[in-house]
Amino acid sequence: MLHSSRKSAWRKGALLIMAVVLVMTMAACGGAKETEVATYKGGNVTDKEFNKYLDVFTVMQPAYAQVIEIPQFKEQLLQQYISYKIISGQASKEDIKKAEKEVKEQMKQYKAALSQDAELKAAVDAKKLKEKDMENYLLMTSKLVARMNSQVTEEEMKTEYEKNGINYATVSVRQILVATKTTDPATQEEKELRTDAEALARAKEVKDKLAAGGDWAALAKEYSDDPGSKDAGGLYADKKNGQWVEEFKQAAYKQEIGVIGDPVQTEFGYHVILVEKRDTPAFDKLSETDKEAVRGAVASEHMNKYMTDELPKQEIVIKLPKAEEETPASDAPASDAPAGDETPATDAPATEAPATK
Repeated sequence: MLHSSRKSAWRKGALLIMAVVLVMTMAACGGAKETEVATYKGGNVTDKEFNKYLDVFTVMQPAYAQVIEIPQFKEQLLQQYISYKIISGQASKEDIKKAEKEVKEQMKQYKAALSQDAELKAAVDAKKLKEKDMENYLLMTSKLVARMNSQVTEEEMKTEYEKNGINYATVSVRQILVATKTTDPATQEEKELRTDAEALARAKEVKDKLAAGGDWAALAKEYSDDPGSKDAGGLYADKKNGQWVEEFKQAAYKQEIGVIGDPVQTEFGYHVILVEKRDTPAFDKLSETDKEAVRGAVASEHMNKYMTDELPKQEIVIKLPKAEEETPASDAPASDAPAGDETPATDAPATEAPATK
């Protein structure tokens, strides 16, 4: 609930290998005559290639299915796809070796999910995607991540850790969430559960009961609207602080250990929080897993810099059909559809920052 992730395990795993990117890519396909939809310095993209990428994209990110044909959004995806083709093509032999190892594990997860998740299988079948299509996608994104990670220096990692240590702290917290809204699991439609004032009053009520010696397990079951912790006495043990939404993250990092704080408001409602433990080791004491999380954050900055500074130099020419040719005004999706590459809040917001491997 705190980071609103509704991805299946395999989708989440696939995204973890590409923390520096938020849009998926697909290798070019041969076959029938193809139309060129973009050119760039040293290469091009065909309609068949790009459409295959879009098919994988909508399977991986079903929340975008309704907006994928918005011309501006589609053009942005195409430009990003070009950038990922370019960068993955720069991968060294060592980068490729790491990527291939990663893909083997990811494909195991994908095949397992495909056999267990009827909804996923139906989506894959509808797009007529083969295992090789997914493997190509994973290999490209893994090569890209390996390439970007290889550009990160130890000094950059130390600077990132010193600057954003709040994201890398390991915390154990108990919390009771009094939600202001609820989401229909079938339609993903949000509905008001309580007014802001009602939620705050209920949060203060449960805080007073806890402060008076109330049992966390019993009160969490009675008051909490967080399915991820209500049956565990509100406990999230040994979690990376960077995964939480901003207000919760700040409280978990700054609140006095062992003291129940005042209700903290987030987009989900009001949280009554008790920090039980917090660990912020020095950089040279970090585990390799934690260092990889720091490396991934720096690599993400490198990727952003590439998109801003280097991509414009690639002389990209987009040849997608014009908006009036592609989507008649009467059929165009709603104007409030996503205009960027951020994952919709109903799927996984940017507050859950995955680490590259």
